[in-house]
Amino acid sequence: DPTASFGLWVEQLVAESTGKHGRGILPVADEPLLEPENYGADRVFVHLRDGERVNAETDARIEALGKAGHPTFTLSVNGSEDLGRMFFLAEFATAVAGWVLEINPFDQPNVQQAKDATKRVLADYEASHELAEAQDADAAALKLLLGEAAPPDYVALMGYVQPSVAFDAAVEELRAAIRDATKATTTFGYGPRFLHSTGQFHKGGPRTGRFLQLLYDGETDVEIPGQSYTFTTLKNAQAIGDLEPLRELSLP
Repeated sequence: DPTASFGLWVEQLVAESTGKHGRGILPVADEPLLEPENYGADRVFVHLRDGERVNAETDARIEALGKAGHPTFTLSVNGSEDLGRMFFLAEFATAVAGWVLEINPFDQPNVQQAKDATKRVLADYEASHELAEAQDADAAALKLLLGEAAPPDYVALMGYVQPSVAFDAAVEELRAAIRDATKATTTFGYGPRFLHSTGQFHKGGPRTGRFLQLLYDGETDVEIPGQSYTFTTLKNAQAIGDLEPLRELSLP
């Protein structure tokens, strides 16, 4: 399906462009589509309907969402040749949304904030040769984080782990469980990639986010030429550099 990954592209465009100064539009990519009663009243659904690959189940679910009162938009797409038009439409709409929100959609102030925090962490590591240990959340902390979530809150799952099909499947199951229990929106991104996408919205957007960082070191590591630290150290430093600004903003 040539449009299957379009949602991830739009996620980066909308989150990074509009999530700033306490405002913004939260794009939700790759979340399983369920029945209307599974959602709060804080959603808008955009359906890219490919006339060459009609999915009757998706059509039925979108129709049911609309009948239940959820705002839905169906945009006709005609195969991969139509992607250029969809790119332009999304970019123009995002620029107009920035005007309506009275923000500049062409900057990314909080992306730099995370970069600067990571640089400080790495400078401390080069001086002491160790990273600060992040304290693991216990069951009580997780219950507090998720138990109080409800629309218009969103739960951001931030995975500083090696991407894999198995992990994607596990996250999809976790997102469905959180949504079923709370009706809160969920997002997921692999770090550090998402720092240039929803990461901007996390720190600069509305203060409705609840954040769960998933951190795991693989069995292998790689030296970085010309540096005193490895890729695993760099990845963990970026995770810390992501977490610190969220805590400075007193976000849960």
